[in-house]
Amino acid sequence: MLQAFYSYVFRRDQATEDENLDITIRVQRKGDHYIKMGEYADLWLGIMDKSTEVAVKVLRGGSSTNPQFLKKLNDRLYREALVWRQVSHPNVSGFHGFVKGWGYMLGLVLPLYQNSVVDFVASNPNQDRKPDVRLEMVRQIAEGLAYLHSKDLVHGDIRGANILMDTQGQPIICDCGLAFIIEPAEFTSVKTAGACRWTAPELMSPSEATEEDLNALFTKASDIYAFAMLIMEIFTGKIPFSNKKNDSSVIFAVLDGGRPEIPSSIADIPALKDLVQLCWDKDPKMRPTSRAVADRISEIQGVPAPEAGTSRSWLSGWGWM
Repeated sequence: MLQAFYSYVFRRDQATEDENLDITIRVQRKGDHYIKMGEYADLWLGIMDKSTEVAVKVLRGGSSTNPQFLKKLNDRLYREALVWRQVSHPNVSGFHGFVKGWGYMLGLVLPLYQNSVVDFVASNPNQDRKPDVRLEMVRQIAEGLAYLHSKDLVHGDIRGANILMDTQGQPIICDCGLAFIIEPAEFTSVKTAGACRWTAPELMSPSEATEEDLNALFTKASDIYAFAMLIMEIFTGKIPFSNKKNDSSVIFAVLDGGRPEIPSSIADIPALKDLVQLCWDKDPKMRPTSRAVADRISEIQGVPAPEAGTSRSWLSGWGWM
């Protein structure tokens, strides 16, 4: 069964050499245990081409013996992988290819980053005295998101856990496209802070939507709503609605128009406060575009917007390990 699945995954008669995503032979596992357990995947450490450390994300499938599920998952993985392999931006993670044999599912080979943006902020006790640093982090993430949206790519799961930091202290948007691959009912999950805390209200309300309908509901506007919640994370070091322990209470609050209390670190920058409130507007049509968001943050910083595809390095030297 599993062999047939893998054969199907990599059988593409019309595929060019560049589209051959099977790099199993180039990647060796390092260590006997995964280095991190995520909600729907385990993260392993690997060595690519005998020299480069990489992260290998293996989805934790709960229906590994279901051929229909495996075929559906393969179609999603392959379709998304071909798209995301073409992505190139300093604030968006790259994607090297797939490996097989690391678990029930294919392993996604990704660049290795050490910590999330939230971990980075939490590890620096002087964060409250560095609003310029946090604002620059937010701007760079906005630039990465604007790049994705310019390619008509929707991320679908913008939150602190999916923004990692490189060795230069620059934020990197990761897990691109996984929101369109994972169907929670078909995966073994580990309890984490519910994604509803970053989820736009229009994604919470459909009652009779199919899986395909729900995927289609992810939009650039829902990414912008999630981005507003990400700003809250970066400026507070806490998940959105941290005062609410139950995810269902978050959903009811959001659908009723509730939003997290804006902290003084954001309120002290009135233009940023206004931007956050625009980004989490209940009406998706009222939210600004990611390009407008990135440009507005540059204006708040009082500096010209950078050329597309470039990135400032203001974060280096600020407590980065």
